Amino acid sequence: MSPHIFIPLSTIIFFGMNLYSYWWFKNSLISKFKWLLRLIFTLIFLFEVAYFIAIKSSPLPPLIYQISIICIGISFMLFCTILPFNLALLFIKKLKKNSQKIAKFIIDICVIFGFCLYIIIGAYNANFNTIITEYNVKIKNLKSPLNLAVISDVHIGEFFQKEYMASIVDKINLLNPDALFIVGDLVDLSSDELGDFLDPLKDVKSKFGTFMVVGNHEYYHGIDGLLSKFKELGIRVLENESVEMGGVNLAGVYDITGFKMDKFKPDFNQAFKSVNPNLPTILLAHQPRSLKYLNKDVDLAISGHTHGGQIFPFSLLVWINQKYIYGLYKINENMQLLVSSGAGL
Repeated sequence: MSPHIFIPLSTIIFFGMNLYSYWWFKNSLISKFKWLLRLIFTLIFLFEVAYFIAIKSSPLPPLIYQISIICIGISFMLFCTILPFNLALLFIKKLKKNSQKIAKFIIDICVIFGFCLYIIIGAYNANFNTIITEYNVKIKNLKSPLNLAVISDVHIGEFFQKEYMASIVDKINLLNPDALFIVGDLVDLSSDELGDFLDPLKDVKSKFGTFMVVGNHEYYHGIDGLLSKFKELGIRVLENESVEMGGVNLAGVYDITGFKMDKFKPDFNQAFKSVNPNLPTILLAHQPRSLKYLNKDVDLAISGHTHGGQIFPFSLLVWINQKYIYGLYKINENMQLLVSSGAGL
C-alpha cells in the first residue's frame, strides 16, 4: 500500500477507535476523570501517528517505537472489548431505570475486566507461549524423509533480543533438524543496530544448514546491510534462486514488498531456473499471497507473515489480505502450502 494511502487511512481508523473508546470511558464509572482520559487518549493517538509515519519512512528511536507499538495494541484491544458490550446496552434501554443503572454498572466492570484479561492473554501468548507444531507433510518422489524446522516472524529488535533468539535456537536443536528454514521478518533493526542479537543462530545444529528468505520488515530496516549480516552468520539466503538439499530443490524469493520498494523484487522464473526436474521442489516465500505470482506448481510452499491472524477480529482482515492464515493447506492435487504463525510480535 502506498504511504500516501497507508498513513492517512491508518490515522483515520485509529482516531475513530480512540474517539469511540474515550466516549465510552467518559460515560462510565471513571467519568469524573475526563481531563485525564483526554490526556491519555491524546498521547496514545500521537504515538500511533508517529509509528504510522515512521514505518514508511525512517525508524523511530527505540523507546518511542516500543511505546508506539504498545499504544496500537491498547487502542485495538480497547475497541474490540468495548464494542460488544456497547451493543448490549441497546437491550438495557428496555429495562426499568433502576435496572438500567445496575446493568450499566455491571457492563462497565465487565469492560474493564475484559480489557485487562485481553491484555494479559495477549502478552502471555506473545512472550511465553511459543508453541512447536509438528506436521507430517507427504511429498511425492521424496526419496528419504526430512526433518525440517521452520521459524518466521521472530522480529528480533527492541522487544525480543539475544536471549530470546537463544531460547528459540535451544528449542530448534532439541528437534535435531536436517535443516532450518527462516521464512522472513527475522529482525526489526538495521544491521548496525543488531549487534550480537543474532549470534545464537551460529549455534544451530543441523545436517544441511540454515536457509532463509527475507520478509517485508527486512526492507524497512535496510535490506542491503541485513543481507550481508545474515550471510556473515553462515545463513544461506535464497535470493530468487534454488539449491539442491537433502533430495529436494529448495527455492526462495525476495518478498513482494520489493515491488513497492522498487528493489530486491521477487522473480519466480529466476528462482526456478536451475531446479532439477527429477526432484520435488520446496519454495520459501514470506507472504502467502506471493503464490499468486507463481506460474507453476511446487510440491510445498512455506510462508509466514500472518502471525496466525494475530487477534480476533483482526484475523478477518488478515484472511482478506492473505487468504491463508495458519497451518497446512492443500492448494491443489500437486501443491501444498504451510503457513507459520511466527515466533515473535
